[in-house]
Amino acid sequence: HMPYSINFTLPIKQVKLLFILFLILIVSCGGDNGASLRVFAASSLTGAFKDVARAFEAENSGVEVKLDFGGSQRLRSQLEFGAKADIFASADSIQMDLLVAANLVSGTPTDFASNALVVIANSNGPVTNLSDLGKPEVRVVLGQESVPVGAYSRQVLENLSNDVGLGLGSGFKDDVLANLASGEPNASLAFQKVVLGEVAAGIVYETDIVFASETRVSEMSFIAIPKKANVSAMYPIALLKDAPEPELARAFVEFVLSEAGQHILDAHGFSSP
Repeated sequence: HMPYSINFTLPIKQVKLLFILFLILIVSCGGDNGASLRVFAASSLTGAFKDVARAFEAENSGVEVKLDFGGSQRLRSQLEFGAKADIFASADSIQMDLLVAANLVSGTPTDFASNALVVIANSNGPVTNLSDLGKPEVRVVLGQESVPVGAYSRQVLENLSNDVGLGLGSGFKDDVLANLASGEPNASLAFQKVVLGEVAAGIVYETDIVFASETRVSEMSFIAIPKKANVSAMYPIALLKDAPEPELARAFVEFVLSEAGQHILDAHGFSSP
């Protein structure tokens, strides 16, 4: 009868081992779902999306929202080169449309916020009104032409030049571009250049007014751009095709579009689309 007892003890050892492995697996998975969501978002959304992410995490226990901010154009190209994320929130439809064309978006992008432009200037500097941007020797910063804030800025300069009623003159855009000290890869860096005093003025998003007050940036003044010459910068959001967490991503987009999400965006100076 000996062989039977030997054969009998081996399976028990294996069962014990399997049971231990099973316990380890349960513990390592944790009690919550422990999921993490990766969101690529335009740099102008930094303050707003940090608050949105915190509110979303509070409603979904165990979920961590990882935020990657940058120029929409740079983020879009990272995604095209294989970067993994669940969601893309762009500062314009151009970058989003390119991602759609590259077949990297799941479903249809939705506009969730809008923004406009404003001139930021050093309070004790040479720029106190719009016409000063075109005066000789005035150092100005804009976003690069290829990024949303840069494209919008050039459109606004074009609009200001073409509006005879404003009296800035048809050469205004060229005069301002002649004063360009640098083109920045995103809106945040353009804002920083002015705050650091490296340039006299720049064109940034209206939401930067709220950001400046939150971060207590003094010595700055904001010069309004007439509504008829301004742009309405639409921000689309979309799920990405190979999203590691598609269900969670869908819930995040729904939260951004919800009353609670829109309320947070509103508090950061964004308008509803």
